[in-house]
Amino acid sequence: MVRLLGGLYMVSGEEVSHPWDASAYLIAGDNPVLIDCGGTEGYPALKKNLSELGYRPQDIRQVIATHGHWDHLSAMAQLRKESDAQLFMHDSDRDPVETGDTDRTASFLYELPFPPVEVDGRLEDEGEFEAGGYRFHVIHTPGHTPGSVSFWAEIEGSKILIAGDALWGGYHPRIRSNLDEWSDTLDKLLVMDFDFLTIGHGPPRLIPDANARLREARRQLGVYFHPWFEPFPYRSNGRGG
Repeated sequence: MVRLLGGLYMVSGEEVSHPWDASAYLIAGDNPVLIDCGGTEGYPALKKNLSELGYRPQDIRQVIATHGHWDHLSAMAQLRKESDAQLFMHDSDRDPVETGDTDRTASFLYELPFPPVEVDGRLEDEGEFEAGGYRFHVIHTPGHTPGSVSFWAEIEGSKILIAGDALWGGYHPRIRSNLDEWSDTLDKLLVMDFDFLTIGHGPPRLIPDANARLREARRQLGVYFHPWFEPFPYRSNGRGG
């Protein structure tokens, strides 16, 4: 668990819960909200990290999803067994989450199932939600998946972008990635002017010079696709990654 700024904490991620987990965030407050919740393998560590901040699973009322992938959201079924947490996401990623679709939830990368879970509400482009005294703005950012969304909020005077996998996420036809949509997404983000950003994977930190990082991502988009991507369960056997 790492405090990023104000009431924004990283509570799930490859360095704070499980190596397969994507970054997930707690917005602390009287009604704490999670942005993503990580994968099934990292759920015990997620609970521990919440406990260190004084929260139990049943304290979580809402999970706001960046998209419907295993590493970002498969722990939702476990969380719901211990809480009344509602799940909100974009309609374009809703069906694979509710059906546990192996391809579109990217669970094939982990050789583990995505436990199907009901979605309670929708996120729409230019929508808003309140959490921890902050107003978060929803940006539909398709490309990695059709229903990918990002969020921004002003926290302690800085404009923060929570980009999910809109920056440096993986591309594959099986997850319905779309390069043209991704290009439009980055063009949209480039004109919005952020101070810091976070991404879906990597160390628990706020990345400064956000606009420069966005320009870099835009230049790199689609330059190279790796045809020999190795599923995560086999990455520790000495064959590379």
